[in-house]
Amino acid sequence: MQSALAARIDLLPPAEKAALQAAAVIGPVFWNGPVRTLVGGDVDFTVLQERDFVRRRTTSTIEGEQELAFKHALTREVAYASIPKARRARLHAAFASWLERAGGGRDEHASLLAHHYAEAVRPEHADLAWDADPVEHGRLHEKALEWLRRAGELAIGRYELNAAIELLRRAAELADEGARAEIWREIGRANALKYDAAAFLEAMQESLRTCTDRGVCGETYSLLAFHTAVRSGMWRQRPAPELVEGWIDRALELTEPESAARARALIARAHWDPPRRDAAEEASAIGDRLGDLELSSWALEAQALTAFEQGRFHDAADWSKKRLELAAQIDDPDHLVEIYESAVPVATAVGSFREARRLADLHLELSQRLSPHHRLHGVSLVAELEEQAGRWEEVCSLASLVERTVEGNLETPCLRNARTLLVCALASLCERDERRALELERKALEVELGGYEFALAPVRLRLALLRGDLEEAGRLLEHEPRRAFVFGPGTIAARLDALAALGDRGRVEQEAPGHTHRRSYLQPFALRALGVVREDDQLVARALEAFSALGLDWHAAQTPAL
Repeated sequence: MQSALAARIDLLPPAEKAALQAAAVIGPVFWNGPVRTLVGGDVDFTVLQERDFVRRRTTSTIEGEQELAFKHALTREVAYASIPKARRARLHAAFASWLERAGGGRDEHASLLAHHYAEAVRPEHADLAWDADPVEHGRLHEKALEWLRRAGELAIGRYELNAAIELLRRAAELADEGARAEIWREIGRANALKYDAAAFLEAMQESLRTCTDRGVCGETYSLLAFHTAVRSGMWRQRPAPELVEGWIDRALELTEPESAARARALIARAHWDPPRRDAAEEASAIGDRLGDLELSSWALEAQALTAFEQGRFHDAADWSKKRLELAAQIDDPDHLVEIYESAVPVATAVGSFREARRLADLHLELSQRLSPHHRLHGVSLVAELEEQAGRWEEVCSLASLVERTVEGNLETPCLRNARTLLVCALASLCERDERRALELERKALEVELGGYEFALAPVRLRLALLRGDLEEAGRLLEHEPRRAFVFGPGTIAARLDALAALGDRGRVEQEAPGHTHRRSYLQPFALRALGVVREDDQLVARALEAFSALGLDWHAAQTPAL
């Protein structure tokens, strides 16, 4: 078939054959003006139409130009293959120049310009095409690099991450050592947005391998630490704390005192174990002085996180409110869902379930337009919120959606794959469906990642308590409570209930009193745990009143007994 098609193309008059080849260089869709420019003369497109090679389109994506398209992809492939490689490169260059001139170098043409300039200097063709004109070759090389990087940046903004990575990889092939380090860093960032931890780390290491500039290396360490800390659930095996601390230290060593890179490293330190209040405060101050909106937003989250992890829930709510006020000025959808996601557990911690549900709904709606991983977080956030509330029927109604969403996200490492299935298992057990609970627990085990037992233990702790397995509960209590800011205060509440059920007065007296004085989600759990281990009926009664005030009826009915 290809040979017959090639013979039909060879039978065209020379001008129309040249036009068909030029059109094949432009793409599946092309325009009359640039084809005439590329062949250097007039073309009778009627001949190409009558011989069934192309067809006219009724509209055009370039103003003032007649748009045409190949009727069959194979026609274009055969026509393109018939062009000598040197001429092919020159035609790509000619079309790229025409498009940049005609379109004014607008961003809407960035991908096309990137493709054609890159094809013009493709290494295996460049010597044939430009050996006699090294100056033009150098100009086209710079154009290719410029537009590949710009197209990659724009693709990241549209959340077309695979396309962005491919564009940036082509740019890295053309770049010198200095620029290559920066481009590999951008490839790493795109992979972080995909939550592809392995590809992210590989790209950042490649950036550092080729880096010779102190500031560029510092920026790379900063982003390596930042994305690892704020997207800490994306690793199949959680990185060793000392490794991440090393990245943070290198970033702080290599970056300037008032730089965005230093602020990002400090945000990473505020997020890491243990959270650092001083780091969050310094990052926030730098973000404010730089007037960097997104940096300030992340620094406010770090302030909220450190307050939350220290049990200062109302302070965390104040920081979270300030961050939410910035949301109207932020366009990045990934950043927006992060804002909503971090605000939900804070609202829950101060007992504002209505606000928490509003924010969870905003996250769920926005996440549907992003990646499978974002969609998982959207449905997980709703399930986790109802887990805190003890509204198990609501969680059970989400279980099938959770299973489908986890299935769609299996290519992305995420600890929520397993954790949300466990939350649904807990809901099934609360609804007295042991068979379904076991099925969901099995599925959770199949997708569980390494190093995240601290996040899974609180859910398993509730399961153990419901089954009366105090030995298992005791084992699970060995996992210290961490990242309650991510999964909500229910992680601490489960621990308090388990300590009370085990009669562990020492640890209850150590962990509960700080939560008894101000209204919060944890106040009734702390009062009840103290009441149980002290055998103080008045404290238990106060706990029941506090449970009722928060609408936590299911939790109120779970009074632990010695």
